[in-house]
Amino acid sequence: MQELGTGVLNWDIDERCSDRYGQVFLLSSPDSEERVKLVQVKGGVRGRLMAIVKETRQSRHIGDLFHGVFPKTPKVGQKITLGEGTLFFRNYNAVGVQPDDGRDTLWLDINGLYKAHEQTVTLYFEELPAN
Repeated sequence: MQELGTGVLNWDIDERCSDRYGQVFLLSSPDSEERVKLVQVKGGVRGRLMAIVKETRQSRHIGDLFHGVFPKTPKVGQKITLGEGTLFFRNYNAVGVQPDDGRDTLWLDINGLYKAHEQTVTLYFEELPAN
């Protein structure tokens, strides 16, 4: 497992509006807009993106009413799988995995995302064997 960074997990509004939910970023603190620079590991590799909860707080997000998913506060130490697919980075501060099945929406697990939203987490990437 490769550590990518630690911070408060969030995503761009475009991810929710487009229903892609494909990439996340980390903020330096709950009330900051400063993004954490992620460790750049080899992209284009198939694997699993995970978050391990370091500190919890109540999410201020309303959730995704269309999908019927709402924020849930996880436990410290909880391991949350965010998604599986091909790893990609955007501008050193956003990371995601593109699923192998070619779908255009819900690239990451929406339930995992809303569990990890606004929590202080350490992001990890675990390479998986090729299919």
